[in-house]
Amino acid sequence: MEAIKLSRLGQLTAPLSLAATMALGFTTQASAISLGPAADYNVFVLGDVYQTNTDIEGKLAVGGNVLLSSFGVGDKIQSGDVLIAGGNLDLTNGQIYGNAIYGGSKVISKTDLNSKGANVTGTLLQGNPLNFEEAGNYLRDLSASLSQQTVNGTTTINNNAIALKGTDSKLNVFNLSGAQLKTANSFSIDAAKDSTVVVNISGADIDIGSFGFFLNNGLSSQNVLYNFYEATNLKSSGSGFEGSFLAANADFTFNNGQINGNLIVKSLTGTGESHNNLFKGNLPESQPVAKVSQAVPEPATLAGLGLVAAMGAISRRKGKQKA
Repeated sequence: MEAIKLSRLGQLTAPLSLAATMALGFTTQASAISLGPAADYNVFVLGDVYQTNTDIEGKLAVGGNVLLSSFGVGDKIQSGDVLIAGGNLDLTNGQIYGNAIYGGSKVISKTDLNSKGANVTGTLLQGNPLNFEEAGNYLRDLSASLSQQTVNGTTTINNNAIALKGTDSKLNVFNLSGAQLKTANSFSIDAAKDSTVVVNISGADIDIGSFGFFLNNGLSSQNVLYNFYEATNLKSSGSGFEGSFLAANADFTFNNGQINGNLIVKSLTGTGESHNNLFKGNLPESQPVAKVSQAVPEPATLAGLGLVAAMGAISRRKGKQKA
């Protein structure tokens, strides 16, 4: 639920009574949140993408330029807008399985692409259907908020084997460092099948080692989110990740591996593949990601303010009668 900042409300009305404050309480309550504007995209990149020999099974959204060679995008979708680029498209030897939309000044025709061995099975259009600036703000706020969640799971590291164990039926939160991931030789998560797992990973410059992932008790990769809340440079080669990546400030160099989930980064280079196992977990309530989208109070707030005004009018009338 989107909330309204109290400072904006303060500009709209005089000091509020208890009744109005109660009304505000209903409209500013946070609810369970998701990956927001990135939720439906297998890969969501705020800057540029330069990848070769890669396959993105789901939809791709890029705020900047897209350069792909020997590629496939959207083969698990096969319709609709499977590629959205805020900048230019440069495609060679590959296929877009649906529509491709670009916002750059360079006009690219299907003939141009076909001469480079690239095919768009749907429509090629120029436009700007996504606001990547707002999306970036949302995702960075979300990442920061998740990093503050209380840890309730147990982390064991034995001979560089990382084992996470959660016992909560709804949400299990863990903390790790980038240094621990660099030296890891295996990674396992043991948690309830239908629970959501958030792994907060600290560190600005993270080079992830090559190791196997294991999810136990029927836990799905679609319920796991790795939150790289401090990362600005992220590297990985040779690993197959079970879960989604949230690293909105990170330039990600990704080679010879795969991610089974959403991939959200600042920029993306390399040969890594992205599989369309989109995140379906229930993230905790989070006030910082609430946004101001209205210049006036919501209906419930208006009703509360109306009640205050009515009470004020009655009070004034009584005052006059006594006088």
